[in-house]
Amino acid sequence: MRKLINLIRLSPILLLIIFASNANAVEFDTSEGKEDIILMSTDGEVNLGDSLSKSVEKKFKPTADEAAQKRVDTIGQRLASECDRKDIIYHFKVIDDKESPRPVINAFSLPGGYVYIFKDLYDKLGTDDDELAAVIAHEIAHIVARHGVKRMQSAYGYNILLLLASQAQTDSGNVGRAFAAINSLMSSYSREDEIFADKLSVKYSKKAGYNPEGAVRVLETLWEIEKNEPQRRYIEEMSHPYLSIRISKVRQEVYGKMDFNDYINIPTETGK
Repeated sequence: MRKLINLIRLSPILLLIIFASNANAVEFDTSEGKEDIILMSTDGEVNLGDSLSKSVEKKFKPTADEAAQKRVDTIGQRLASECDRKDIIYHFKVIDDKESPRPVINAFSLPGGYVYIFKDLYDKLGTDDDELAAVIAHEIAHIVARHGVKRMQSAYGYNILLLLASQAQTDSGNVGRAFAAINSLMSSYSREDEIFADKLSVKYSKKAGYNPEGAVRVLETLWEIEKNEPQRRYIEEMSHPYLSIRISKVRQEVYGKMDFNDYINIPTETGK
């Protein structure tokens, strides 16, 4: 009884650590160089990705362009063979959002090895394999670092992840959670996660034989598109980095240095 009382007095964080350790769920966080608690096994992550992928492909239909599908899969598998995580099978698909009134210039990944690129972004990149490789490698990096699992675990909790991974999505509650989780993964990650994924994108592109300058060109293209969007003021607490910051970091990764434009384009912490 005394042992039980002492256990109850432990802090919730310590209890979580004990539970995670007993469940063999402590993973090495490659993005921060430290251990991070992840309550889902690799098998569970794969099941989660498989379950969510079914919802994705109901909402966004894979494009009928077979040449585009083959090209993305070929580049994706080449990159996956050089990435730091080979304990899962990777899947790459081009999808369409027919309901969006504007072009969807986006790509995203699901836990467990699923990478999707919207046809609008695919068409925007044209025939440049280096740029397409950079986009795909960036999404592979999120999977390698388990950014999606950690984000969903934080937002929804372990029990909800188990429900989503069970493929029991027949009731409206689970369907709603699945779409909420997908929308979360389609939006921006934290500043640190995005910059780290850019860094790995350069690494994987190089190893797979693509020109890593493609990562710079892609971000510059996205920046040109963003310039036509409403202006936003830089806030230090905001989670997603301005593209100018990402461009400067990628340039440093590719060339080993930043140029003058990189320095003047980085917003100050005060927003001035």
